[in-house]
Amino acid sequence: MFLGGLLLYLSIKDLSWLEVRNELDNIAFQWVGIAVLLYWTELCLRIVRWQVLLSQLKPPVAMFKTALAFISGYAANNVLPAKLGEAFRADLLGRLANVSRLSAFGSIIVERLFDMVLVLAMTAWGVYFVSTTQLEMLNDVNQGLMFLLVPMLILLLGVAFLVGGRRNVLVVRLKALSEKIQNLIQGLDALQDPSTYLKLIGSTLVIWALNSLAMWSIMMSLDIQMSVHQTILLIGITGISAAIPAAPAGIGTLQYAFYIAATLFGFSLSAALVASTIVQIVLLGSATLIGALAYSYAASKHLMLRSE
Repeated sequence: MFLGGLLLYLSIKDLSWLEVRNELDNIAFQWVGIAVLLYWTELCLRIVRWQVLLSQLKPPVAMFKTALAFISGYAANNVLPAKLGEAFRADLLGRLANVSRLSAFGSIIVERLFDMVLVLAMTAWGVYFVSTTQLEMLNDVNQGLMFLLVPMLILLLGVAFLVGGRRNVLVVRLKALSEKIQNLIQGLDALQDPSTYLKLIGSTLVIWALNSLAMWSIMMSLDIQMSVHQTILLIGITGISAAIPAAPAGIGTLQYAFYIAATLFGFSLSAALVASTIVQIVLLGSATLIGALAYSYAASKHLMLRSE
């Protein structure tokens, strides 16, 4: 919460609130509507991708239960701090589908791993190709990229070891040591099928293409026309900010990500604040509302099993 508050302060301390009001008065809502459509198409594809990762679990998980857990978890992520919505999603799927929560969490780790690899790649692409006079700020983005690269490589190697070394002595001993570890490794079972990689890579590329188009549409609603390279870098920066376990709904971290983009690309700080707020209220807010309704539906229909 402190980090989010600090970054929010840094993002708004030099703002002209009259300019913010002017930006709000001139929003082109048709572009916001397009962004919402693209965002929800992205979320539906994310549900399909998670279903692919859950395909090896026993008993099989029905798609509608995957969807309920997914959107409820997204809502929780927008309300709870420190990305606790991911644990909430795994727990809810376990209660809905009677599968191991740790197995579900293992599949979420893989899902987020694919996302972060692409986010880092997009950031690197943007840093390399984008044109800006703010080289110091661009260098700060590059340093943030390198900061996340090391833990990401460690996580990649760990997953690769667990997936590819099933007969490795250490993996066998880990399985024997704890049923919980075995359940967590089971969440990676979908990666045993080579065709799964193609499905995951393809769906992840489309997911982030849709995310990029949604973000581009948000900027168009404020009459800010961004190039392909600028949009890619903006997605990379906001993706890195989303990975920071700070305040709910990225309050502060998302504003600062747009502040960086405004500095790099030369649009106003007031437009940066309005754009980030549109993302939080319209896009994340709609997911939170639908997620809350989905959770209420699951509770009212007694679909959730008691926690063990």
